[in-house]
Amino acid sequence: PSAGCHLLIKSCPLEFQTIQRDVRRIVMAFERSGCVFRSITLLADLSKTDSFIRPYTQYVDIKAYMKALDLIEGEKLVDALVKFDGSNAVQLNQSWLGLDCISTHSLSGQQYASTFHAFESIRGLDVYKENDTIL
Repeated sequence: PSAGCHLLIKSCPLEFQTIQRDVRRIVMAFERSGCVFRSITLLADLSKTDSFIRPYTQYVDIKAYMKALDLIEGEKLVDALVKFDGSNAVQLNQSWLGLDCISTHSLSGQQYASTFHAFESIRGLDVYKENDTIL
């Protein structure tokens, strides 16, 4: 199979205990099935460290999460690690949504700005925008 698409794996600090194992499982499962990607990118959304929509742990250990990200890079499980801290949210909202705001998450808590940030970091990625729809 030819490498025609990119794989983007999204994560946040809530996954500090499982991110390394999860990324390894995802990447290995695709490799075993014969999938070939142009690139594999791990997105680390650091713009929110509490008040998650569906928290499944009592606390978040940012240091442990950052260490796990370093181990993932060291293990070369991904081609790129993209960190998003929200500092370019205004530019992303203007570019992708035509809105002048600093939001990184929807009113109901779903993240979106970090995904736009990751899209912009992937070389050769074609994302088509048309009439408020992302294809």
